[in-house]
Amino acid sequence: MIRAFDPAVFEELIDQLDSRATATDFLDSFAAMLTDRIRVIEDALRAHHHEDAVRALHSLRASAVMVGARQLEASTTRALELSNPESTAVGPLVRKLQGQADLFRTASIPFRTPADLSLHEFEARQRA
Repeated sequence: MIRAFDPAVFEELIDQLDSRATATDFLDSFAAMLTDRIRVIEDALRAHHHEDAVRALHSLRASAVMVGARQLEASTTRALELSNPESTAVGPLVRKLQGQADLFRTASIPFRTPADLSLHEFEARQRA
């Protein structure tokens, strides 16, 4: 099974940026923007805007690769490999991405900044 979050990739990002704070800021921003990014993909697919859908999928995939969001990386890669992303069943893809985003947010809690966590995520972090 593919992990929702791969801490080793995040550690590589820290090394590449030579800054834990900068890498954590990127991780926090990525987690915070997931809902909007998935919505952009959904809207583009529903409107049959092929180029917008491909651009949004590439953007999400690139960021997922950087932070170690392995499930999101795999799903966006599969969606991009289709010869015609417009033929993608929008509902199932969006539900899959949303579920994977939730798993990523939960799995990355120990690595994120407390101020950027929702109350639910913060409480989960305290229990961990």
